[in-house]
Amino acid sequence: MVCCKKCKQLLAYRSRDGTASLAKHKRSCQTTDHASDTDNTSVKHLVKQTQVAEYYSSKKSHSVPKTIREKVKIACTEFTALDSRAFETVTGVEFLKMVLSIFDAGRCFSPTSNVSVKEIIPSPITISRHIDQMYENKKSELRNLCLNVKSYCIIWDFWTERYSGLSYCGLALRFITKDFTLHNFILGCIFYDVDSQSANNIRMFVDAQLLSFGLTLNNKIFVVTDNGNKMRAAFKEKCTRIGCSIHYLNKQLEHSFTSEEIDRTFVRCIKIQNLFDNVKKVVTHVRRTHRQVKLKQKLQLYSDTRFNGAFYMLNVFLNVYDDIGSVLNSGYIDYLTSVDKNLLEEVCRFLIVFDNAIDQLSAEERPTMHQVLSIRQLLIDQCEAKFEDSSELKELKLFL
Repeated sequence: MVCCKKCKQLLAYRSRDGTASLAKHKRSCQTTDHASDTDNTSVKHLVKQTQVAEYYSSKKSHSVPKTIREKVKIACTEFTALDSRAFETVTGVEFLKMVLSIFDAGRCFSPTSNVSVKEIIPSPITISRHIDQMYENKKSELRNLCLNVKSYCIIWDFWTERYSGLSYCGLALRFITKDFTLHNFILGCIFYDVDSQSANNIRMFVDAQLLSFGLTLNNKIFVVTDNGNKMRAAFKEKCTRIGCSIHYLNKQLEHSFTSEEIDRTFVRCIKIQNLFDNVKKVVTHVRRTHRQVKLKQKLQLYSDTRFNGAFYMLNVFLNVYDDIGSVLNSGYIDYLTSVDKNLLEEVCRFLIVFDNAIDQLSAEERPTMHQVLSIRQLLIDQCEAKFEDSSELKELKLFL
């Protein structure tokens, strides 16, 4: 094959045929060059031969026409609004993979083909049946990956559902590759079906779950857990247990707002706890009566399983403090008037530092162990009493 330098057309050339065909094409190109000065007729209109672009795709990026962009924008807007999807869905990796697969399927059909898009999209039943198979495939891939991991960290959490009494175990795997990339995998949220929650049973249960992924604990493997007595007893041997710094911090904050006594020592934060209780009663009432739709921000109910849950409840309450009186029944007005707004603002300003510390220690894309001591010192400095602090805040700082 020979390519013409002027028109970029491909010409068949064989040595035994000579150069007659090439000379003929050269004269045609010259004629076209002269004609182009007076006429806009292109070469491809005169010579019907294959272009190079039909064999090799151009590396030059083509801009999408405005009409196509507008059509896609409308379709994405309808997808998020009418199907009640999150706006961030259209930027998700898996969503883009799905769009790309449909885009590739469209390339297989000519513009005149009469193929319905419904013939390409699988039914919901087919998708639901495929989930189990996909789960097994992903689990098999993760199991093969774990076989090659020599040094790693296991993160373990254990909790009991309050109403049903069922217990669950959460397991996560973290390790760093040779290029210093941190990888995080959720091994599972597994129903705990053992009779008792003794330390021995917990350890046996965790070992069995890890073994299903080809993982075993030894003295070189780190395990991150909360600081309960059961956890410390369960992982005191054949591993290196590290107490979760966020659990330490969150538990101390929880005691300051909800506990009266710890280890036979009284928690002397009475006024702060009264403030917390009054806010919690008002928030609970508003949420149960479904009147928060009249507020500019949704009230957050306190949860002891959420890190720094007291701050989120108090901070949102502060944002709607001036409007919340209009949605309360007369029986709850006294609780609202008992809330000192100035003290509430002071407590929220103090707790926001703890919230930032928890967020920084909760990073999932980089290790955070080296930050624990510096953040701990920062919080200790934050808890030093100042002259302008109220007596209530000084009590809270002293306890923390």
